Amino acid sequence: MNRSTNRGGRSTFKRVLLVLAIMVPLGACDTEALLEVDEPSFATPATLRNEAGLPTLYAGAIGDFQVGYSGAGLADSYLANVSLFSDELKSSDTFTTRNATDYRESFPVVQGNTSDLAYEQLQYARRSAAEIAAVVEEIMGTSDPRYVTLKSLEGFAIIALAEAFCGAVPLGMAEQGAPAELGTPLTTQQLFAEAVARFDAALAADPNSNLAKVGKGRALLNNGDYAGAAAAVAGVPLDFVYFVEHSSNSSRQYNPIFALQDNRRYSMSDVEGQNGMDYVSANDPRTPWYMHAQLGFDNTTPVVRSARYRDYGADVVLADGIQAQLIRAEAALRAGDASWLTLLNELRAQVGPLMTARYGDLSAYPQSANPLPPLTDPGTDAARVDLLFRERAFWLYLSGTRLGDMRRLIRQYGRASETVFPTGPWHKGGVYGTDVNLPIPFDEQQNKNYDPDLCDTKQA
Repeated sequence: MNRSTNRGGRSTFKRVLLVLAIMVPLGACDTEALLEVDEPSFATPATLRNEAGLPTLYAGAIGDFQVGYSGAGLADSYLANVSLFSDELKSSDTFTTRNATDYRESFPVVQGNTSDLAYEQLQYARRSAAEIAAVVEEIMGTSDPRYVTLKSLEGFAIIALAEAFCGAVPLGMAEQGAPAELGTPLTTQQLFAEAVARFDAALAADPNSNLAKVGKGRALLNNGDYAGAAAAVAGVPLDFVYFVEHSSNSSRQYNPIFALQDNRRYSMSDVEGQNGMDYVSANDPRTPWYMHAQLGFDNTTPVVRSARYRDYGADVVLADGIQAQLIRAEAALRAGDASWLTLLNELRAQVGPLMTARYGDLSAYPQSANPLPPLTDPGTDAARVDLLFRERAFWLYLSGTRLGDMRRLIRQYGRASETVFPTGPWHKGGVYGTDVNLPIPFDEQQNKNYDPDLCDTKQA
């Protein structure tokens, strides 16, 4: 579920999926089973396609986005996959596909990968948002705020597909059960352009939508349009936050990062593969942590747990004023404007209130008490880029942006992949692979327009 706030009131959609499930004629079953239906928004009867039924349809699409972006329970969502594939989390599990994601060597697509589910859920979330946005437009017009939110979420789903997966991602609208997408495969750059188009549609309806502004900025940044990205996020206040909401009401609504760490499957990374960020040892207030009482599921790996997500109902930041300011800082750096450092230091000076507004009271964790002193200019262009991306890594930890940033360092800043991604010996034996993105699932090959040769997992 989701809420948008300048830290305002909480959304009423925490329990709306229950309403949706009850209204859908699925036969006799208990509440949990109803909530576990895989694709509720597409199971709705035609009688819901009217003004009275719109709240239910809307809630279903919001729930689909939650599952697609940040996930549900122990499922390997987009968020879990990109966090594991990058340097944010490491596997403490025994599952071979999760381990393969961690050391960046995907299995042949015919064997399947952990990321397959994430791809399918993202595509479904995208289609759900697009379909229900069209229904809202037909019944209420584009001025309805639900239309703006849904078009924005459609854009974020496309961004996630572009940041995580190799090129050759189609954006079709195939019905459930049809060959995967039936659309024309798009390159990474084309996907970001498609995302911009969705945000532009949202902004045409509501020019003041901070959600759409941040999304457009993120998409433009990924395509190297720094000035355009800065212009897109102009005016977004620092206290703006849009959350993907989670709940302990049902496993479908669980925060997956908490669930996977509580189940001892994933642990926080620390200088993973020599190149990874020091998320634990830095004792940075932006990445507070605590130890699990037990070893990982593999009975070998100690589990360091992120204090950002401390229960099943912990919400995930999708877009906020911090992201907007980081975009402005990067644009300033690229333009040779010294304000880039001022913008970063403004954030650091407010670390306590900013973290509390997003993740609640963190005072129980010793790292949260550590101040963030102001940064100084390191003096070279390369060191400035390093500093900026380090700030992004800590501010945006476990929010789904890190893999996209690592790929941008290769694609836009000319960095070698072995200097960006974890490399060398893997913590369970063997060595890291060379993949820099996730493969398209085998099921997509049923799409007559799909060419497997277009998917290059070594290409940023």
